Amino acid sequence: MTEPGARKRRRVTRPAPEGVDPNPSDHSLDAAASEDRPEGWGGSGASGASGAGKSGENDEQLRRDRPPHWG
Repeated sequence: MTEPGARKRRRVTRPAPEGVDPNPSDHSLDAAASEDRPEGWGGSGASGASGAGKSGENDEQLRRDRPPHWG
């Protein structure tokens, strides 16, 4: 029969793809998820993205054209 001891894993394990957290369950519950941080939306701290202080080409138009109920 089989010898007692550690069993070999039968499940395939692959390395995590680039940009994905390899151990998502190892974080505390109060930590912000990557999509909730500015880097996840291309904000400050993201490489190659425009910073939060820079204004886009249509920012002024968006401020002018906002609905009156937005205050």
